[in-house]
Amino acid sequence: MALDTFTIKGKIVFTITPDTGTTITPVFDYTPFQKAGYRVINEYLEINNLKAVAWIYSVAKVPFPVFELEDTESKQLLTAINLEWKSERIQMDVLITTNEGTNWNRIAAYSLLNSDPYPYREYVLGDHTLGDNAMIGIQMRNVGFGLLQNGNLGSDRVTVYADLVRVVTIEKISDSGIKIANNITTTPSTIMNTNINRTTATLFNSSDKNVFIDVVNTVSTTSHIIKLEPGDYYESPAPIYTGNYWAVVESGSTAIDVREFV
Repeated sequence: MALDTFTIKGKIVFTITPDTGTTITPVFDYTPFQKAGYRVINEYLEINNLKAVAWIYSVAKVPFPVFELEDTESKQLLTAINLEWKSERIQMDVLITTNEGTNWNRIAAYSLLNSDPYPYREYVLGDHTLGDNAMIGIQMRNVGFGLLQNGNLGSDRVTVYADLVRVVTIEKISDSGIKIANNITTTPSTIMNTNINRTTATLFNSSDKNVFIDVVNTVSTTSHIIKLEPGDYYESPAPIYTGNYWAVVESGSTAIDVREFV
């Protein structure tokens, strides 16, 4: 049967609050793609432009770094790193699992700071290829200064958002079939009429005579695409032909077992 591949794009948005604690939050609730009359062959997932915006009030403010003119690039970098990782902070981990959340592995960590004078801070968490068996999760970690908290100055929160790309390959399946009566003689006759909804067709020669089949009305014992000897079976290949089938028998008349599926 013919395969059809298409892309579905959507947006992911969720917010982590103090109530979340240290619970790992998957970036989205995965529901396998379904479509009536089709079988999913493969579903490939990607998370692009994963970002987080944090409003943090519960830890001490971290001032914007000020550098002297004579500071080297190395010193500036070290100052920025020390502010990032030695200040009061809440750690946000990015994790991945490939077994439906049974075992999560940390792949990145970010410091959530109360940055002064900015009221919030944005974090770029990258692009992640999930394939058909992985999931990304976000977790808050206490590194000595607590987790997200509710306070007089405001409630800590982290809003995560991203683009979700789903590449789906599906195959049309048959949900009904019919038996087609036929009478085959030495004169070409139609044994199956055109049906644009046909998903497959089968032919079984249950007679004791050779039957010759083609997709044109000039079918004969010497010009044909299918020869069914007694006991032979034929199933239409992909891509599915949806037009007429014509047949003749070598002598006399007969009938074969014809099934069409839609």
